[in-house]
Amino acid sequence: MRRAFLSLLLVVLPTAVEAEDSPITAAQQAQMEALRGEIATQIQLQAYDLLDELVFGWTEQPVFALETPVVLAGVSVPVGFGSGMQALVENHFAALIVKNPRTRVALTHCPQCTSVVVHSGAKGTIVARGVDEPEALSTVGTLSGSRHALFLDFEIEGSALVLRARITGLEPALPIIYAKTLSTSTSSPALLRSGDRLKSSAEAHREYVDALRGRGLYLVPIRIGVRTYATGSAAVRATPFPWLQAGVEGSLTQARSWVGSFSVGFSWAPELHVGWLAQGRVSRLISGSTSSLTGPDLYAFVGGSVISIHGQSALVFQEEVPDLNDLLGQLTGLEPDATFGAFQLGLELRLKNRIGAGIFLETLPSMGNAPAIGDYLDLGLIQFHSLGVEVSVCF
Repeated sequence: MRRAFLSLLLVVLPTAVEAEDSPITAAQQAQMEALRGEIATQIQLQAYDLLDELVFGWTEQPVFALETPVVLAGVSVPVGFGSGMQALVENHFAALIVKNPRTRVALTHCPQCTSVVVHSGAKGTIVARGVDEPEALSTVGTLSGSRHALFLDFEIEGSALVLRARITGLEPALPIIYAKTLSTSTSSPALLRSGDRLKSSAEAHREYVDALRGRGLYLVPIRIGVRTYATGSAAVRATPFPWLQAGVEGSLTQARSWVGSFSVGFSWAPELHVGWLAQGRVSRLISGSTSSLTGPDLYAFVGGSVISIHGQSALVFQEEVPDLNDLLGQLTGLEPDATFGAFQLGLELRLKNRIGAGIFLETLPSMGNAPAIGDYLDLGLIQFHSLGVEVSVCF
């Protein structure tokens, strides 16, 4: 921010000195406007940050014991920022109050409180804003149920933006019910906290650091899962298949709304089978537009696999019921095997993009005639033969 001010001075001062000989060029004027816009944006973000801190303090230690109507009596901003910044401050503050009912502050509309009122009495005629003359408001009965007024004053002092907030009682003595002064350096970036999940600056900073350290575009997921197959018309029943998978996962967007992965897996059961698979997935975030740093994320995914099974368990994936030739092959040491494709449709719940749990349905297009494989779900055009669950850890 200080560099921006210096740059602005470097542009303005030489121009002022040479104004008589060399008027401001279009390029210089554009540069000045860009610097002015950058400074204004930084000040506005800092104002938002101070408002967030103020309202967060109210959620931790409310000013009132019960929900209390309060009139936003005045908003003042540094010289040169005008009504535009006032409107931004009012809108952001109102949104914070609505999203955080724990503050116990209810904004109340009272047009007479901020308008000029005229009150005549035995002592004379008084012309003032309503909040500056509560006696006049109470006399004409225009307090709208509110007995408190809130003032938000922003000032720039050196390299700091200062917010002075005070709540006064709408009584003749104008007692101060609450006062708070917050300051931040205009050379430091704003925290940009979410309005509906306010947190302290230390918590927000810790989350940002954790995100920068661990929010890479690529992860290495390790999954442990179990697949079960529906029983078909044959008496042979498929046993559950445990799987251990590992691979690589990449985010297709910075918000991690689309994720793609590829993994290989291994399955083994004593005296039954050894299995291998290769799987690819595409996942879509359905719980929001961006992945959360604090809460769980829900993804829907589709995938495709090539699975190869060697051993006695492969008999259930054959298109014919095991016969005498199969039994003779086992006696001679010839193990059955089966290789087939599969497609998955499922959901996965992720926590901080590190730990996940998922469930999926799987269809085996080539198993339509396998008597030992049935259907968990028949949608007519597609039948789901397998149901799977899994847990994952990402590194």
